[in-house]
Amino acid sequence: MNLIKRNRVFLTYVLSAGSSFVIDLLFFTLFNTIFSKFLGYESIIISTILARILSSLYNFIMNSKFVFKKYSKKMLVQYYILVIVQMLLSSILVYVINRFLLDTFATIIKFFVDIMLFIINYFIQKLFIFK
Repeated sequence: MNLIKRNRVFLTYVLSAGSSFVIDLLFFTLFNTIFSKFLGYESIIISTILARILSSLYNFIMNSKFVFKKYSKKMLVQYYILVIVQMLLSSILVYVINRFLLDTFATIIKFFVDIMLFIINYFIQKLFIFK
């Protein structure tokens, strides 16, 4: 029980980020399925942006109310700067990997890219945004 209490922030972050991750992947898959018919590989970038807008709103609310239990306008601005950087990294990495290395289902590539970004994102949020 002490282990859970000591790691409450991280465990609730995993739940918050995990559910946000699912929302992001579902919307990405939906948008990419629709837009890839018209835009080809470029649909990855548009789909990433649209999905991240929706999932980041949910994620910020969850993090500020339940995970870190802190909120300020400054935190919101810092969070969305992080979202933009993460969104750019995700879309560029998924696009490059899908287009030039592995021509496979983009959602699978996005899954692994975003898992890597998830770990980095936790420490940035904990140390700089919701400090």
